[in-house]
Amino acid sequence: MKTVLKNFFYGMVIGSSMLIPGVSGGTTAIILGIYDKLIKSVSDIFGNFRKNIVFLLEVAVGGVTGVLLFSRGLLWLSEQFYFPVIYFFMGAIFGSIPLMIKKSEIRMSNIYNIIFAFMGVVMAISVKFIPENIFDNSVIMLFLCGMIIAVALILPGISTSHILLVFGIYETALKAVSELDFIYISILGSGIILGIILFTKILGKLMFQFPSQTFMAITGFVMASVYDIFRGFPSVAELPVCVILFILAFSGVYFLSRKIPSES
Repeated sequence: MKTVLKNFFYGMVIGSSMLIPGVSGGTTAIILGIYDKLIKSVSDIFGNFRKNIVFLLEVAVGGVTGVLLFSRGLLWLSEQFYFPVIYFFMGAIFGSIPLMIKKSEIRMSNIYNIIFAFMGVVMAISVKFIPENIFDNSVIMLFLCGMIIAVALILPGISTSHILLVFGIYETALKAVSELDFIYISILGSGIILGIILFTKILGKLMFQFPSQTFMAITGFVMASVYDIFRGFPSVAELPVCVILFILAFSGVYFLSRKIPSES
């Protein structure tokens, strides 16, 4: 029961964090120390079907619950106290980077390792320059949108909300969810599910065959997520609060990640 509640809680945190503009669910999963386990569970779901499906369901149910319970509250906080919230998340992101370097089991002093991290940064940032409204709302294009959105769900450092905005379907998708438009949701959702299955399997193989290089690239993605959510500096009045929250988040995630055992 303790494990079930823990996975459910992790899912709630991941689901609710995705509501914050620019924040990646993948990055949050890394902060919590379950990113690689999620990837492995999906990519090799039939290897130990019962164990993997139970774990994924526990996290998924928590994620949906987090979205439903905290959507209004988190959105209100991000609107009313934007800079304190964002600096808190930036502190958490920076605090997770040592964990990713540790997982890569390589030294940053090696120039080739730095190159893979840099490639991750470039790939994540390049997404921001995709022209907006390049997709229409036809069935085929909506399905393809879902598959690409799946990549944002899987890879840390890429905000799902940003991808929806780029494709010009952010407001339409939110409206479809709020009005329970099952046709729209099913088409988009089918693309997302297929994309998750396909791309997670690829990422799972990369993590297994090239763990050091893959984790360094993911580290780059995580670092790029700071670029995505940074919107400048707070006012003089908010600055002390932002600094304190940044330090608290960084310290909390850093010391928590040191106690997180390696998931297998």
